[in-house]
Formats: sequence, structure tokens, C-alpha cells
Amino acid sequence: MKIRIFAFCTVLLLAGTLYAADKVAYLNMEKVFENYYKTVQENYQFELQKQNFEERHDIMRDEYQSSVKEAQRVESDSKNELLSQAARDDSQRKLGILMERLQVKRDELMQFRQSGMQDLQNARSVAEDELIRSLTDLVKRYAKEKDYTHVYEVSGRSLNRVPFLLVYPEELEITDAVINYINLGHESELQEARTKVEALKKKAEDQKPAPAE
Repeated sequence: MKIRIFAFCTVLLLAGTLYAADKVAYLNMEKVFENYYKTVQENYQFELQKQNFEERHDIMRDEYQSSVKEAQRVESDSKNELLSQAARDDSQRKLGILMERLQVKRDELMQFRQSGMQDLQNARSVAEDELIRSLTDLVKRYAKEKDYTHVYEVSGRSLNRVPFLLVYPEELEITDAVINYINLGHESELQEARTKVEALKKKAEDQKPAPAE
């Protein structure tokens, strides 16, 4: 019995020693991701691609709407009894051609919109995967340099959007320190990318049509 008690106490002491050797930290990976200079650079490239897609889509949409108006005008002429029968027949013939072209343009517009949005989503997903891999390596390197044995991510949420970690010792959070670490030597690139992103967003906002009164 004494041997068993001694053995049990020895296990507890060893466990206590291992626990004491642990160095724990908490990290908001979402905040780190958003403030990584490479993420902001990717955001700029994504905004460029998005605006290019939207501009091309708007041109195609405007062309389609112009064709719709032309078809409506020709249809009106085909029913205008003030015109001669020959003129109305000619308008009816033109209307058939215009309707065929409209169908083609509508299909092209829908296909462009669907494929363009899918391409944007795929490009975004590929970029995010690469950024996450890069950040994971950097966080591991930082943890190794600072002798952290465990780094817990605090921004994760469950399916019902409740944070996984509701309470944790915030004084042990290393988010800001990690942000400084991953951007060390790239501060000017981070600021430049942020400035470009804001300029693009402002440009897009300025180009939006004014709401109807």
C-alpha cells in the first residue's frame, strides 16, 4: 500500500512538473490574418479583379438594356397602324432578328456573371489557403522563439456562432505581438497596401449611382 501511494504521488509530481513547464498563450487568428501585410496586398489585388469584373459586367448589361429598348421601339413600330403595312412587316422582321440577338446577349450576360463570380471566389479561396499556411508557419516560429508550448486560437466560433473560448486570461493574449512580428520589416508595404485598398473602395463608392429621391 505504501508503495502504491508513493507511486501515485510520484505521478502527480511529474504531472505537476510538466504542467509547470508549459507556457500558454492565446491568439486571435482572425485579427492576425486581417492585419498581415500579405493579406492586405491580396485584398488590393482582389478589389482590382472585382472592379474589373464589375465594370465589364456593367458594360455588357448596358448593351443588353440598350438592345431591349431598341427591340421595344421596333415592336411598337410593328403595331403602329399609322405606318404602312410594308413598314410594319419590315419592323416585324427586324424584331425577330433583334429578339434572337437579345437571347444570345442575355445568355452571354448570365454566363459571364456566373463564371466571373466563380472565378473571383476560387481566386480568393486559393489566396486565403496560401496565406493561412504562411501565417501558421510564422505563428509556430514565433511560439518556438518565445518558448510557448501551447497557443490557443480565440476567434473561432461554433456552428451557432458562439465563441469556442468564452473566457480566457486576456493578459496572456499575444495577438498584437504576433501582428508586429509577422509585419516586421514590411511596415511600409502594409501601409501602402492599405492606402491602395481604401482608394479603390472610395473609387467604387463614388461611382455608385445616387439613390432615387
